Amino acid sequence: MHFTVIFESHESHDLSYGLVFTPCPIWKKGDTKIITLHPQIPHYQKGYLTPLLIKENIEKKLSTDSKKAIIIVHNNDHGTENYLACLQSDLIHEGFNVQQLIF
Repeated sequence: MHFTVIFESHESHDLSYGLVFTPCPIWKKGDTKIITLHPQIPHYQKGYLTPLLIKENIEKKLSTDSKKAIIIVHNNDHGTENYLACLQSDLIHEGFNVQQLIF
């Protein structure tokens, strides 16, 4: 599986990012690689959300009234249920109210 994370944002910001595993976790925006996380480790690990939040300056682009995120789960590719649980845990740890959708 792989994931798309969409953050609730102001009208003018597109805050949707893909998390793919080719073979290590990579954050993408469209076809552009934003961050390659530890090429020697093929697994999503706790804390891998933080580099994305920092690099993309997401906190400043969020909707002002709440911190919401949706994880869209795509059932193909190399992600696992454990990666999904870890990603959701990272989002909750950062203060997001999280929903999941299976695509």
